[in-house]
Amino acid sequence: MIKIYNITMKTPFGTQNGRITFVINGSSLTGVLEGMGSKSKFINGKINGDDFEFSGEIKTLLIKIHYFAKGTLNNNKLTASVNTNHGIFSVTGHLVSKS
Repeated sequence: MIKIYNITMKTPFGTQNGRITFVINGSSLTGVLEGMGSKSKFINGKINGDDFEFSGEIKTLLIKIHYFAKGTLNNNKLTASVNTNHGIFSVTGHLVSKS
């Protein structure tokens, strides 16, 4: 199953808009995080019911951000907390596509 969410990230660098694509295969979660002018693939994620977690790295022109995201999918909404080497980001989003 593929789910795509438009997201808003509240970061130390200001509010950033982006998109996240989840590729769900049983309890396995992979996908792509788009934001801050960059695309970042993530692997080795997990999903259990509505709860998910994954990690990765975003490379921008000026910085590299390592992250670990943990959150919940509830109906068409996404909420998450993302721990990074540049602080904690809060993320909210809404489902725009499901296949």
